[in-house]
Amino acid sequence: MEQLKDLLCNERVMLYAIMVNTTLMFFGGFWPTSPWFEWTDALFTLVFFEAWAKISRMGWSAYWREGWNKFDFIVLIIALPSLASPILQQTMATNAALALRSMRLFKSLKMLRFIPNIHKLLAGIKLATRASLLVFIAFIVFLIIFAILSSTIFGSIAPEYFGNPAISVYSIFRLFTIEGWYEFADTIAQNASAGWAFFARVYFSVLMFLGGVIGLSLINSIFVDAMAEDNNDEVLEKLRRLEEKIDQLSKNQQE
Repeated sequence: MEQLKDLLCNERVMLYAIMVNTTLMFFGGFWPTSPWFEWTDALFTLVFFEAWAKISRMGWSAYWREGWNKFDFIVLIIALPSLASPILQQTMATNAALALRSMRLFKSLKMLRFIPNIHKLLAGIKLATRASLLVFIAFIVFLIIFAILSSTIFGSIAPEYFGNPAISVYSIFRLFTIEGWYEFADTIAQNASAGWAFFARVYFSVLMFLGGVIGLSLINSIFVDAMAEDNNDEVLEKLRRLEEKIDQLSKNQQE
């Protein structure tokens, strides 16, 4: 039993298990009804019971204090119902089996904790999110305002894009991503007069420039700048310590 716990607590072994299981899930998609795939994948889910090994050694309180242990435990709980997939597959409960089978994909998320310096990356994302939060909220307000306005103006002409505010929000966001933004104006041009067609082209061109070119670029620049600033602080701190050491060496030589 202790050897099994040693195996489950070995980070390198668990990394290999995740990689093999992810590869298995990929190739298993070519044979979705194969029973060997179902049972092999269920076996890998049981292998991920490293939480049991760690809790038995560390205790629940010590185990739960570590952030990555919480992440592993949550992923395991989400993937655990997939163990019932092979049984349901045999009892012809197809829809339930497919739903449970999809949960096994969450096991691959455990790979995140093995990324080098992942804690620095997450800290940078957290800092950048805080720095760009107000700009992001302003962008959302801008999006909603013009979604409602577009729904009011073009709702009857192009209901498939602006029939109600909810559909309009998606369409305006799609326009901001510059993904097929011209389709909105072209559709309105086909269903309206030449004057409305000209207005629609000008309206959506200006909106695409303000939201897609300026708006999203501003959010991206603030987000990236905040992440880079965190790295710069670390470099500046190292330079400060290096200068202190150089000054100390100069003083020692003068004495």
